[in-house]
Amino acid sequence: MNRMQLSFSNRIVVAVALFLVAPACGAAEPSIRELNRFAAAEAQQAVAVDATSYCAISSQSIGRYEKQTNKPIANWTAPADSTIQHLNSGLVYDGRLYCAHSNWPASPLKNTLEIFDAATLKPLESKAFPESEGAINWIDRQHDAWWIVFAFYGEEASRTQLVRYDDNWKPTGHWSFPEPVVQRFLPNSNSGGSFGPNGNLYVTGHDRGELYVLDVPEADGELIHVNTLAAPIAGQGIAWDRSDVGSLYGIVRGNKEVVAMQMSNTEEFTKLKRPVEWVRNKNNPVIPPRGEGFDATRCMNPWVVRSGDNYRVFYAGRDKAGTHTLGMATSAIGDLADWERTGPLFGSGAPGSFDAKWCVLPHAVKFGEAQWHLYYTGNAGRGVGLSSFPGLGVATSSDGINWTRSDRPPVLAPSGEYGTPDAIGIAGGSLIAVDQPDGSKQWWFYYTGCPTTGKAHALNQQKTICLAVSDDGIHWEKRGAVMLRNPERDYENIAVAGPVVLRDDDGLYRMWYSAIGTRWGFYSIAYAESDDGIYWRRGVKSDDNLQLTPNGSGWEKQMVEYPTVIREGDHLRMFYCGNGYGTTGIGTAVSK
Repeated sequence: MNRMQLSFSNRIVVAVALFLVAPACGAAEPSIRELNRFAAAEAQQAVAVDATSYCAISSQSIGRYEKQTNKPIANWTAPADSTIQHLNSGLVYDGRLYCAHSNWPASPLKNTLEIFDAATLKPLESKAFPESEGAINWIDRQHDAWWIVFAFYGEEASRTQLVRYDDNWKPTGHWSFPEPVVQRFLPNSNSGGSFGPNGNLYVTGHDRGELYVLDVPEADGELIHVNTLAAPIAGQGIAWDRSDVGSLYGIVRGNKEVVAMQMSNTEEFTKLKRPVEWVRNKNNPVIPPRGEGFDATRCMNPWVVRSGDNYRVFYAGRDKAGTHTLGMATSAIGDLADWERTGPLFGSGAPGSFDAKWCVLPHAVKFGEAQWHLYYTGNAGRGVGLSSFPGLGVATSSDGINWTRSDRPPVLAPSGEYGTPDAIGIAGGSLIAVDQPDGSKQWWFYYTGCPTTGKAHALNQQKTICLAVSDDGIHWEKRGAVMLRNPERDYENIAVAGPVVLRDDDGLYRMWYSAIGTRWGFYSIAYAESDDGIYWRRGVKSDDNLQLTPNGSGWEKQMVEYPTVIREGDHLRMFYCGNGYGTTGIGTAVSK
């Protein structure tokens, strides 16, 4: 069996951790970049994190601080007669803070989990472990199981092991650490650990500024060393922020600092090769709502294909009752003022299905001479925000005009696991065919994933851009997140979504996507480039990748979003929608 068959994290969550694919010589590489530092007196052992705060942890005290302001919220210090001697790490899960604790280096060794109310830091419970060999150094929750490391030091460091427990605290798996990683731990041991957003396990030693990236095989045995990443910390306990996919917290104990970091790549903020400037059509919107029919009150989510001398723009329309269905508008390429509209192309699904309420975000792709697939996003009529979109469906056609909706389950669905890029919702994007080394073609689907929701706008609207691959366009293998929000650019510091990807003749991948940030509070359209379709660059400085923004006092003053791009002679043609997610219709622009 090969590594892909054995890897527990890859089989359950994603097929490959894309941020950790081994790069070709000279290509971009995965990296961890620093976002911020916070002074915290308790930052001596570890940090734990939830949606709004972080907990700095020392051996006998914990401080809870607000993420954005570093304002102290709560604190706890062990009383003089406490049995708590050495808190090692922390995990916030389901409203509780779980701290790994041991009395190391005392003998006999005693290990406990100290459990606190995550909001108030009030002690709730202490769970003793019978294991008396190896100090409990960290705890995490993943794949509906608990994961704990029992650490040994110095000459015995190779005895350090990762143990998986079920909810009854029965051991269900044991793994040792690979020797090259153990050597980096010396003269100490594994100090921290946390499962990352694409399924790999990230661990630290006690003092080096390094993250060791590991795969966990399904069967007991040895962990697989995938990569070593430099990080602006000094070992100790770490925590991936599962409310903000791709964000990682660690500490520098010597300075008593908490460090906020983000997953990145070495070229993410380098110069763009082919940035684009756009000229808006003076007659926009070219496809407005008609006041009657399936698109009476909204025209959104355009997707354009060329048919001879015509453009076919597939889009989602909303009728007066609020129902969204898919339609198509056809126009001569040289006359974008006159559109013939057809719709709806098909209806919604049966009650209880993933697309029972709406069908939106169409994406039509020709698979052969007489085979078309129309991918779309279903709304089930339940849930909040993107969590009400539980899957991507497919309709088929022999002519690209008449469509038959499939009754099969969604071809792509949310993972359902907290902390993954598409945990609770999923929406469409774009599809391209990528040549493989053996001469075959593989379909790459860039789509929108929703990791979580919350009352705050930044949580409610948070989205990531993900990738799945397929040989037949029906059966898809997820490859995880390939682009995250950029906290340092105020037009995309909340979300990135709706990717459309083209590939130039020389192999350059070019992506246009909808970005949400605090600058407008709504969507603008941004741009990125990649040499391999995995690691993306966004330009050196803020606004380098900003393409279209809310504009004027009319149909697009609030937002511009959901672009689709097609080559038109020596130029590019973009269609996009405006205010209210297309309540003012669809416009177009051409590259200079």
